[in-house]
Amino acid sequence: MPEVVDLLSQVQRIMHSNVITLRSMNVVFKGLSFAIQKGVEAQLVARLPSILM
Repeated sequence: MPEVVDLLSQVQRIMHSNVITLRSMNVVFKGLSFAIQKGVEAQLVARLPSILM
């Protein structure tokens, strides 16, 4: 999990150092949310018993 904290800290620094509109922040967070969901999905699929696949 330390790499997640590092990634989010880096995103926060970049967003604060640039002029960010509400719309662009929304795009960034939707992208992050999608990436997190895909990662969780991959972990869940990897744990499925092979009989279900």
